[in-house]
Amino acid sequence: MTLQSIQDYVKRCAEVFAKVTRINVEVADSDFIRIAGTGPYASGVGKDISREGEIYRYVMTNGRTFCLEDPRLHPLCQACSNKSRCREALLLCTPIFSGNEIAGVIGLVCFTAEERERVQANKETYTYFLVQIAELLRHKLEDQRELKKAEHFLDLMMQVVDINNRGVVVFNTSGGVTYLNRLARETLGIPDGANPAGLKVMPTGNRYSDFDEFEVAAGGEKRVLLGQLTELPPRDPLFGSVFIFDLLSRVARRISEFTARDRIYGIDFIIGRSKGIKLLKAQIRRIADSSSTVLITGETGTGKELVARAIHGESNRRDKPFIAVNCGAIPDTLLESEFFGYAKGAFSGADPRGKIGKFELANGGVLFLDEIGSLPLYLQVKLLRVLQERQFTRVGSNKLIHVDIRVIAAANDNLHELMAQGRFRRDLFYRLNVIPLEVPPLRERPEDIPVLARFFFEKYCDLLSKQSVGMDDAIFDVLCAYRWPGNVRELENVIEFMVNMVSGSGTLHAGLFPPYLSRELDAGNVPAPPGEGQDPGGKILPLRVLERQVITSALEHFGRDAKGKRRAAEALQISVATLYRKIKEYGLSG
Repeated sequence: MTLQSIQDYVKRCAEVFAKVTRINVEVADSDFIRIAGTGPYASGVGKDISREGEIYRYVMTNGRTFCLEDPRLHPLCQACSNKSRCREALLLCTPIFSGNEIAGVIGLVCFTAEERERVQANKETYTYFLVQIAELLRHKLEDQRELKKAEHFLDLMMQVVDINNRGVVVFNTSGGVTYLNRLARETLGIPDGANPAGLKVMPTGNRYSDFDEFEVAAGGEKRVLLGQLTELPPRDPLFGSVFIFDLLSRVARRISEFTARDRIYGIDFIIGRSKGIKLLKAQIRRIADSSSTVLITGETGTGKELVARAIHGESNRRDKPFIAVNCGAIPDTLLESEFFGYAKGAFSGADPRGKIGKFELANGGVLFLDEIGSLPLYLQVKLLRVLQERQFTRVGSNKLIHVDIRVIAAANDNLHELMAQGRFRRDLFYRLNVIPLEVPPLRERPEDIPVLARFFFEKYCDLLSKQSVGMDDAIFDVLCAYRWPGNVRELENVIEFMVNMVSGSGTLHAGLFPPYLSRELDAGNVPAPPGEGQDPGGKILPLRVLERQVITSALEHFGRDAKGKRRAAEALQISVATLYRKIKEYGLSG
């Protein structure tokens, strides 16, 4: 029999295989007639490809699978008449036998660099399935009885559509292993060709997201994996069930990447040229590879999480998860289960299958605890123990879970005041404050404001497709004078607002400031640059601005306590009562 006689079946196999692998497939018979094809080959079915089929000729002559990884450069390609028009990036092909004769060849053809890299990284798996498709066709040519069994194998392949990213184990109806893919062997420590006797997959009853949790025993070791165990129809004793799984660390890594705006944050994502920022970057580089706990302090909007991600991005844990938890955004009653997870049936209202906590997800990587000052006292005790022992139990469970994590905490609050009030444990503070890092507020580093403003300007021009918009440098004087209570986050929001408001070919100018900032400017609540009543552009400044500036300078010189204010009033030659009234009027209290 020839491939022509089963052409409809060959076409169906090619289409299914292409769908499973997401790579185009071509099949030619022994006369070099294209029997089936997908993608660019679909319209050329029936075409004679003898003048451009040098690789297929080589495979059919030698009767062996062949992978062409350098099209147009390989010696076999030199005689091909289609060489100059060839767009193929990789070709993996194998012969199709009919008895002892070769009936044709089937090829998996890559056209993009992504497809080529995927096949190269999983060549053994793709070759295995390609050979199985060739076997399917051989069985079809030989007899119908063998065909039924082969078609069932094809059905199995369609269930295993994620062969590149997950481990796959196929069990027979007796519980033995029929097949393991490369990732499964690597994860479970089973060498190629070795018989994985005694491999057991036991569900724990817990669940995370769309994955069930399993305890897998293999080679004398037990591993916790996330995945799905699916029973197959009872048609063939070789195929009883299929276990498709992923590592918890890989799931956590994908979650980490999804929640981050960029895949990996490094030191270059901290924008600035001030002494404070240069010092902060130097400290990050020095402590990046340490496992010691870090406490980042700073006002709201200074970029504490950005610093934490930079530590992770510069460290030897950069390829491991970065899991962030905002302690102030989760109700106190849920924080413990969010941190440590819970076993099935741990409390009413919980997921009956249990849940994996953030500490476990961060295993091997970094756990970032933002707004640590809002943590309730009862949980501070448990957190201290985990930091000391690096082990914990899920809520409702007595099984110890060991983790290798680096904890980075951040606080807006004055933790010293919270400790004095009895709202934050001193022992926990000292355990967190092993490496203290302080992020300076924006008002203390005005030289960073133009750099940051331009960075955000370019970012939002690109995001909002306004590449032809310009920026008036004169606005930097006002931006540098404003005190930025919201720090870098507020500056970013201001620039984003202005880019949204400017016309497609216009220029950012002071008239585009958000209304609240314009009101501050109109009220004279922005300190003027030093000079004899003039700004750098020579404009005469309002009297209120000058008065506010002089009072601010006096308070900074003499101090803001009662004694300092009395001396400031004397120097300004006004009464203490007038000074207090001016302080309240200009919002200079504190």
